[in-house]
Amino acid sequence: MLKKRYVLTPTARAHLREAKAWSRARWGVELTKSYFEDLEKAAQYLAGHHKQLCQNPQHELGVYPVREHYIIYTPLDEDTIALLAVIRQGRDIPSLLQRHASLFARELREIKGNY
Repeated sequence: MLKKRYVLTPTARAHLREAKAWSRARWGVELTKSYFEDLEKAAQYLAGHHKQLCQNPQHELGVYPVREHYIIYTPLDEDTIALLAVIRQGRDIPSLLQRHASLFARELREIKGNY
């Protein structure tokens, strides 16, 4: 059985680096490791279950809460999703998504071109 997978956009990579640095400084290595293991498990879960989780098939973006963050994702195919962003809960998600829509579209085109 193939492992379900995900790919990160440059934006998602940057968000994760920032979150990891912040978490290490505030909570230490062990708690940060545990937190990011949970984010990894959630990304793998989303890759394997995104079709069941999609509440509106016309809507291409999914938003999935994990601890204190939201994973913003979109399917690439049956077994693969692209993580567009990892945003801390409490932020204005609709405004952030609207503001960065063209960036996400460009990053997705690049991923699909290399996929």
